[in-house]
Amino acid sequence: MRGLINYGTHCSINSVVQCLYGTHELRGLIRDIDEQEYRAPKKNTVAAMLKGLICEMDKNNHGSCDPSFLIDSMSAYSGLSFEVQEDSDLVFKCILNALTDDDGPAEKVGQLWDIKMEKRIRCLRCNVVKSTLDKLNTIPVFIEDNLPAELQEYIKQYSDNTLTMCDYHCAHCHTRTQIEITSKVLSLPPVVCMWIARVKNVGRDTVSLVKIDKRLAFPETLDLKYIMKEPEAAADALYELYAVIAHCGSHYSGHYSAYVRGDDTWYLADDTQVRLCSWDTVKSTYEAGSNFYDGVAYMLMYRRRDSSN
Repeated sequence: MRGLINYGTHCSINSVVQCLYGTHELRGLIRDIDEQEYRAPKKNTVAAMLKGLICEMDKNNHGSCDPSFLIDSMSAYSGLSFEVQEDSDLVFKCILNALTDDDGPAEKVGQLWDIKMEKRIRCLRCNVVKSTLDKLNTIPVFIEDNLPAELQEYIKQYSDNTLTMCDYHCAHCHTRTQIEITSKVLSLPPVVCMWIARVKNVGRDTVSLVKIDKRLAFPETLDLKYIMKEPEAAADALYELYAVIAHCGSHYSGHYSAYVRGDDTWYLADDTQVRLCSWDTVKSTYEAGSNFYDGVAYMLMYRRRDSSN
């Protein structure tokens, strides 16, 4: 692995890129992108710049790579300057959205994380159910006090989670009532991103964001059949952890780094610095330590386990 240069506020981008580089499925597809097709003015060039950076990272060179061309293309696409540090989940979605807005091989790369969902809305007065189909590229994990502090247990209870809302006008019974919303996964992609919701608004009239450092333990192997609509038919629901994005500091001032798994080895990628680490080091991101620089997990990347294993 090779490091990435940080120009001051780009540690979240560098961490996401390291996770994408560790996604073998992406590296296989992105080579089919023809960079010559992106020379037209005002063309979305994120796919071409991402391919160029990943190809540069593939070279047998010990020097750090420069992600500035990718960052410039992301800025042109999203309208964000990235002169302030953005959250890692925003960076991840910016890159995926840019890829899926493209066509051909780039779109296939962006669809690697697509999760197909069925949302059911039930009126609590007339019991009429309305179903809609949604598509997500991350699975949110909430860490409230009443929820499990272990990811596999959280996933087991996920299938029973419902959300009740009020002030809803039912088109069937023509009354303002409450509704019950349940979501089920119809199909899972080759790779899954779990986004840990560690930011909470504690303000009443104004936005006051705080970071939640509550412990959340995550396993190397995760069974996702519990979130499926038909769990008994989910033969390929075992996923293996291959990347973690961690954050240290407060919500307003901090630093991102990435842990990426090779064949049998974990690496810590911290901007230009890349070094070997252990699974015990990765597990230290379950919760924030006493040191300001102890990172806590924000995003988890899992890939579908090979059935032959």
